[in-house]
Amino acid sequence: MKEPPSVAGTRAAATLDILPHIERLDLLLQRQLHWQGQDPDDRLGLRELFVSSDEVDARLSAPRGQPAWLDEPVNPVIEEPIPACSCGRLADVVTCYGLGSLERDLLLLSLMPQIDERYGALFAFWQANDALRWPTLGSGLRLLCPNGRTRVVEQARLSAHSPLFTLALVKQKAPDEIPAELCIAPSIYHYLLGVDTRATVPCADWLTPVDKAYDAQWIATLAAGWHAPNTVSPIVLLHDDANGDALTAATAAAASTQRLALRLNLATLPENDEDARTTIIAALREVRLHNACLILDALPMLRTTRKGIAAELGTRLDSHPGPVVILGGTHIDWLGTRPHVVHQLPERSVDKIREWLQTALNTTYPHHGLAASEVTSLAQRYRPSPPALETTLCEADLYRQQRGTDARLERVDLARAFGLRAQRDFGDLAQRKTPTRTFDDLILTDDVQQQLHEVLAAISQREMLLAQGFARKLGNATGISALFYGDSGTGKSMAAEVIANALGVDLIRVDLSTVVDKYIGETEKRLARIFDLAAHDAGVLFFDEADALFGKRTETKDAHDRYANIEVSYLLQRLESYPGLVILATNHRARLDDAFTRRLTFIVRFTFPQLPEREKMWRAIWPDAVRVADNIDAQQLAARAEITGGNIRNIALLAAWLAADAGASQIEWSHIDRALQRELAKIGRTWTPTK
Repeated sequence: MKEPPSVAGTRAAATLDILPHIERLDLLLQRQLHWQGQDPDDRLGLRELFVSSDEVDARLSAPRGQPAWLDEPVNPVIEEPIPACSCGRLADVVTCYGLGSLERDLLLLSLMPQIDERYGALFAFWQANDALRWPTLGSGLRLLCPNGRTRVVEQARLSAHSPLFTLALVKQKAPDEIPAELCIAPSIYHYLLGVDTRATVPCADWLTPVDKAYDAQWIATLAAGWHAPNTVSPIVLLHDDANGDALTAATAAAASTQRLALRLNLATLPENDEDARTTIIAALREVRLHNACLILDALPMLRTTRKGIAAELGTRLDSHPGPVVILGGTHIDWLGTRPHVVHQLPERSVDKIREWLQTALNTTYPHHGLAASEVTSLAQRYRPSPPALETTLCEADLYRQQRGTDARLERVDLARAFGLRAQRDFGDLAQRKTPTRTFDDLILTDDVQQQLHEVLAAISQREMLLAQGFARKLGNATGISALFYGDSGTGKSMAAEVIANALGVDLIRVDLSTVVDKYIGETEKRLARIFDLAAHDAGVLFFDEADALFGKRTETKDAHDRYANIEVSYLLQRLESYPGLVILATNHRARLDDAFTRRLTFIVRFTFPQLPEREKMWRAIWPDAVRVADNIDAQQLAARAEITGGNIRNIALLAAWLAADAGASQIEWSHIDRALQRELAKIGRTWTPTK
């Protein structure tokens, strides 16, 4: 396919830019070959190492302090005029990496066999080795530095400090072999020849900014000091969130200064340290070439698992002039000695998210079937992030097609797509449950039912009231939490599931056995991880048996007791600022810290079910497909024993098993009485059935 004229013109101009420099190096190489041709027996260039036997004796008697080959050459090189390098792509590369004229010429020497393969043959002939078709550092310096002493100094300097090697602008084709050939990095080669492609960097990706993701004024604050090219600016520490919004903000900041952004995922670096080092160098080289912003992701993990690589990265960043953003969690990670500035992502209002979602729906799916209230509900519940909004809407459309090709896009499709996107991996810290039970399955007193609906009302109306001024009144204490307490089996866990179902989200049940740790500080770290993940999961966070974690601490005999108090204080801070709903359940309210319970939003007591509630439970417990004898009366069952809903569930299940095992066509009183006797024995009560 023919290239567009603009592209072809760019490449032609770039080639013309470097040709004068190539000509000069070409002539220097040819002159060396001519000198070599004058003495065909000296293909290896050994003649300058030798002096006459008389001079050997004279120098042994009166040493001159340097080998003979460091003396001025027999054929002194007349300094060639160096073409001006003030504009064009070569000048950009020289300025970008701070190259001197010698480094520039070495870079061009490593480019020449790429331009014309015949230069490979010339290099092989000149270096008296058919396998060396690229210049080596030694041969390049012999060509460019006629003075032997200068060559020695420059070889040591370049090997240790030159960007040619520290940023791999030229690569040693076989670094373990001596001499090692120098080959220009492909991205530098393409850039010099006018090919505007961004090199693929392992473990990294070039990012595309999202329009209007954040307020322009805040983005300008984030990018303060980035406008001047190749100037050292503070490293930005941007507190990340699980939605990737910090990445979106960093990309937008780069775009505001006409920069590209490259995200390097440090968690995926190669396991081999040398390969990891090569990857980091490649990323630094490419962002400097394109004057881009470097975004570092997963630094905390790198500092924990690979401290040596993290320290080396910090050292390299000290000499990196461009903007750097580190995506962080709740803790600050300093890197290197450059100044650091910390930024916190601004909170996005539900109105702003609703506006984005409504606009995207109207633009992409103008015939959708969502009411404005449903869009608001989705925005409030899931808080979709702009980077994933387009993809998530496409996924919602696929769920629509599963319902029927002619179906309209409805709330149920978006809720499914957003819900799946919001899910976070809690590992062994919590278990996810998709709720199935509703208020119809929950049999409680009218007062408890009303309190549960009040919890739902608080969640549903929170954002609107915060926007009306309560946010300023409450400060950070905008979280909603509820304590469910009462005897075992009174419906606390089921109520948490019903609320999650009513909100259309999952129930995230925290496994306290994996959270509580005897080592100081570990429990708090695990709580932090749970809240960080849950804040963007959209699910209801459920702490069962909460007294095991947040019980009273009245004495502080040692460091463990003092730290236990810190855990309670930390949890209170997270509860007050948590954007979703947290439910805590306990059988023993008295064991909870008083200061802790006073700051909870709701406290709901689940009382022991009385006769009317037990009768309703016995009526509701039997599935439609299970036959129960006609003489079994729910009112009689309710009066038979004062038990909880959990007990009733267990009795009904065991009675059904007994009937099935006996081959009975229906459940009889005998099955229920036996099951009731077994259930009461489990809780330490005796009961004898009456005839």
